[in-house]
Amino acid sequence: MPLLPHFLQSHAIASASASSSAAGASDDWSGWHLGRRRYAVWVLELQALGPAEGEAVRRACAQARQALDAALVPRYERQLHVTLATAGFLDGDAALPDAYGAAELSRDLRALQDLPAAPLQLEFGGWGSFEMAPYLQVRDRSQGGPTLGMLHGALRPARPELALTEALRPYVPHVTLGAWNAAWPRAQVLQWISGLPVLEHWQAAVGEIALVSYAANALHGPLTCHARYDLRGRRLQWRERPGWA
Repeated sequence: MPLLPHFLQSHAIASASASSSAAGASDDWSGWHLGRRRYAVWVLELQALGPAEGEAVRRACAQARQALDAALVPRYERQLHVTLATAGFLDGDAALPDAYGAAELSRDLRALQDLPAAPLQLEFGGWGSFEMAPYLQVRDRSQGGPTLGMLHGALRPARPELALTEALRPYVPHVTLGAWNAAWPRAQVLQWISGLPVLEHWQAAVGEIALVSYAANALHGPLTCHARYDLRGRRLQWRERPGWA
């Protein structure tokens, strides 16, 4: 079955195809989604940060986006977040290997409950760029508690070929600023990134993560939160249940 990596769909540059000259435009991802509508991902939402830290990160990201605006796709609608791991499709044929339903959620919750019952300790600050997208750097600062790397390992799909970011790169915690609007030369990208404001680094304790989804047939669309998981209390709280929940 052909698979289009979540990373490509989420970060695709505007020149990825002649039919997608604007962010949010539908594209032919049919070989990946097979008509299924919602693809789920485990993330850390910025609203899980404290009010002061969350606002500081949002403001820094907005300033960076403004500085890079001419090189980014327009109308990037995805909320700022840190991706932890891909989950799978919430709808459609449950027998397909990249489906995500009650059994997969139960597996993930068991894996999460094996981790220390404590908040994440994170540091936000510094800029970087993948080939297709600039980002704000995120680092673990935990001493004895869970880490982003531990969460990624716990939530990563059991079958390696479905852990769709892994074929492209190791796990790099980050907050995506947007997607480049062309395949810019590396030297040009480094020049833009080095020209962004030098940031203070913000420390934040984060007590929850979220299961979210996006429309599989649209680039850079918004995230819908389905549930949040309390890392300290080890409880899942539903907000918008998929049909099988």
